[in-house]
Amino acid sequence: MAIEIINFNQLIQRQSLDRFPTTLSTNYFYIVFCIIVFLYTIQKRDKKSSSRFMEILSSTQSISILEINFINRIVRTNNADISLEQFCQSYLIDSITLQNNIISSMNQFSPSDVQIKSKSCSSYYRLTGKYDASTSVFQGIMIDNTQEKQQLKKLKNTLTHDTLTGLQNRYHLNNKIQKFCAKSSSEQCSIYFIDLNKFKQINDTHGHDNGDVVLRSVADRFQQFADESVLPVRLSGDEFLIVKRNVESNTQADQFISSYLSSVQCDTVQLNDSTTSIKVTLSFGGVVFNKSQSTQTDKLIKCADERMYQMKKNLLPNGNTTVTFTA
Repeated sequence: MAIEIINFNQLIQRQSLDRFPTTLSTNYFYIVFCIIVFLYTIQKRDKKSSSRFMEILSSTQSISILEINFINRIVRTNNADISLEQFCQSYLIDSITLQNNIISSMNQFSPSDVQIKSKSCSSYYRLTGKYDASTSVFQGIMIDNTQEKQQLKKLKNTLTHDTLTGLQNRYHLNNKIQKFCAKSSSEQCSIYFIDLNKFKQINDTHGHDNGDVVLRSVADRFQQFADESVLPVRLSGDEFLIVKRNVESNTQADQFISSYLSSVQCDTVQLNDSTTSIKVTLSFGGVVFNKSQSTQTDKLIKCADERMYQMKKNLLPNGNTTVTFTA
């Protein structure tokens, strides 16, 4: 009978090997286990995300999944299948315009979103997806971005208009004047620098709230007596600009501004206490310029401002309230 003599250290080593596999085997098992758990988590997450995405789509009326078949005139949505005519009628859009916009915008060379508005121009939609010209089928989503358009329009209006008077402000003033004068049927336009006489005294005597009442009243009259050839602008404080296009001569420019400001100044302004009314008078200076000179806005305004101060000092000869602008 053979007896194997094993010391204590060899016994401990053998028990460790019997109980645990080699280090390589252990690592391999652990890596495989981690991969399985990772893949399971990804699959579960994707399934949950997909389910959540579909839930959002189904509960949000502003987003619709679409498949439009222009040959069969059928629209398949996330709710039902309807005819193309019924679909367009429900959104108040023109079917021909819809098809033409999709075909022209979603070509294979330069695909882009399709923007379309309702016949009443009260709603706006954006279509995103792909169009197969061989089958005349569009697949994608349609988003109602009416609210977005309204918010952008409101933001733009806030940026470009004075909050107190509602007139155009000096934001992008150069571009405003250039675009406005570009539509003139005449080669000449005129610009007038205007301010309210003794406006500081009005503020000091009646308070700034009543000063704002005066400014709003004057601005309202600027708008009231203006037509499409007149652009009123509030610069700052009690300073305004009036731009007039379709000007034939300096004499005509003088006649226009005299008549225009007489209408603005004709009535008194009622203050907040309802018992006090004041008479508002205006000083102005103007220049006549060619349309090509509308890019020199700063010089035009400076020249008109100088003419206004000459008028305030009674240095202008009668019948000569505007001059021809020279660069």
